[in-house]
Amino acid sequence: MNNYKKIGIIGGQGPASTIAFYDLIVKYFQDNFGARHVADYPPMIIYSVPTPSLVEGVENEEKTFYLIADAIYGLEREGADFVIITCISLQYFIEKLQPLVKIPIIPITPILAEYAKNRRYKTLGILATEATLEKKVCHTLFEKEKINLIRPKKSDQNEVGEVILDVIGGRITLRDSEIVKKVIGNLQKNGAEAILLACTELPLVLKQSDVYIPLINCNELYPKAVAEYACGRIRL
Repeated sequence: MNNYKKIGIIGGQGPASTIAFYDLIVKYFQDNFGARHVADYPPMIIYSVPTPSLVEGVENEEKTFYLIADAIYGLEREGADFVIITCISLQYFIEKLQPLVKIPIIPITPILAEYAKNRRYKTLGILATEATLEKKVCHTLFEKEKINLIRPKKSDQNEVGEVILDVIGGRITLRDSEIVKKVIGNLQKNGAEAILLACTELPLVLKQSDVYIPLINCNELYPKAVAEYACGRIRL
């Protein structure tokens, strides 16, 4: 029996990115610890929560908050040592949620900001849901590090939202990738040195090899940090 922390995962926004997140944690233990047997992996609980849509903004903030709070209570009751919320838009609620439970809720924004700071980026293009942009889930901490975030123009943001819905609906096409590349090109023209993929659906559409500009991929950095925290390699 290993001594890894039990990971509580709040997912479902959407299902494909939750599955990818779980797979990336599993792959970390395979690549770094040679995990081969079932007992080689950390215990994990996935609580899939069907919240109101977040793609075009938080549709029902109060209902969404209580749904996520109920999920965190459930994970704590089931013995999770800490909780992560795979959907970046929902991390807007962490400040209000954390006082309600004894176990830590690990946010992604400090992980992304530290990565960007270490690479001395000053201006990033951000691709995310309208909810993440509207609630400035990433902006506050990045601004503290003196990193400017450029959001897409309205028409481009609407197209990004449609791409995210395609991923949630399991209908990814080549056109989705082309749309994201076009939006990235426009952000680059506006001064972006790199692109912050601040939505866990978007890395399922676009890879670093698809574009020349550096990508800060939330689906690489967040699962890795969660896995390292679970096995005691880092503190968050």
